[in-house]
Amino acid sequence: MRSTWLALLLISGCGGGSSSAPDGAADGTSIDGPPPPTRDVAYVSGGTDIAWYDVDKSSGALTPIASIASFRTGANFLAFHADNLYAVTSGDRVGAYAIDPSTAGLTFINDVPSGGIGVAHVSVDRSGAYVLVANYGSGHVAVMPVKADGGLAPAPQPILAGANAHQIITDAANKFAFVPCLGDDKVAQYVFDAATGDLTASSVPQLDTANGAGPRHLAFAPDGAHAYLINELNSTLTALAYDPTTGQLSELQTVTTRAAGATGTNSGAEVAVHPNGRFVYGSNRGDNNIAVFSVDATTGRVTAIDHTSTQGMTPRNFTLDPSGTLLYVANQDSNSVVPFKIDTTTGRLTATATPITVPAPQFVGIVALPL
Repeated sequence: MRSTWLALLLISGCGGGSSSAPDGAADGTSIDGPPPPTRDVAYVSGGTDIAWYDVDKSSGALTPIASIASFRTGANFLAFHADNLYAVTSGDRVGAYAIDPSTAGLTFINDVPSGGIGVAHVSVDRSGAYVLVANYGSGHVAVMPVKADGGLAPAPQPILAGANAHQIITDAANKFAFVPCLGDDKVAQYVFDAATGDLTASSVPQLDTANGAGPRHLAFAPDGAHAYLINELNSTLTALAYDPTTGQLSELQTVTTRAAGATGTNSGAEVAVHPNGRFVYGSNRGDNNIAVFSVDATTGRVTAIDHTSTQGMTPRNFTLDPSGTLLYVANQDSNSVVPFKIDTTTGRLTATATPITVPAPQFVGIVALPL
């Protein structure tokens, strides 16, 4: 039986996801009492496998449970909804797995074409009815209907979003979708029909970035009025105002993600907003650190407050746990996933627990499962 309350807080990987408590109060508590206790499980893609680990909510330590060979070689990004996991892999396929809530184990359901070439990102719309993918190589995005068993139906008609489409996500209201296109220096903006899965260009079809910025990933703030865009090629972070009525993004500010005096080659990779909305995090590949920004609660603008070494090389992806007290970094070129404690008052990071070894980790995400 599908677990309707299972939640993932990705504030990544899958590029800025969020969750809410069903059938509950505004503060996330159940109308009938506190939510049931959960265990956190980390799912990591790397090498040829997808592996999962128990999360110690106090120390951040990861204890291996099991792994499964990916349905195709080279599992890349993952996304979650209810008791299903979705993965994109080399060969331009999108696969669906069932998650066993009692064991955290994965069972492969099926896979379908990604609707393009060089698939790079996968997400699930807020209702769980559709899986959305971005194809970096061809620039196409596609929307796959989710079947009753959690498996996928092929996308009816892929859409050419723009050069090097790097991500696709929907807003909190599930009314609009956004696609950072690295090669076109824009974020394509779409109206998303949650009843049919159709994407149509918004009245303002794109947000333009600086020439050569290379927009990569976007994350929405919990206030619903701001979003943050990390730009890969010029190592910057753009703070954005968001109008949830029109689905339009507009630039407020662009700042460097690099520390003062940083030299050498660098590229931005992942961005996440803390659940309390007070901090934004961005990863630097080359400098190999996480940039920490504080957020002005009134304006949404950011100020850099720290740069924390990831204790590895090429932090392709990172995620926050559901409580907002832990952050995990996937260091692709040093084969490690490193846990950090988050000071929820200052936003700063401190390494905690022992890193785990994973071959070329691409993605790490945390899922809450029932005890």
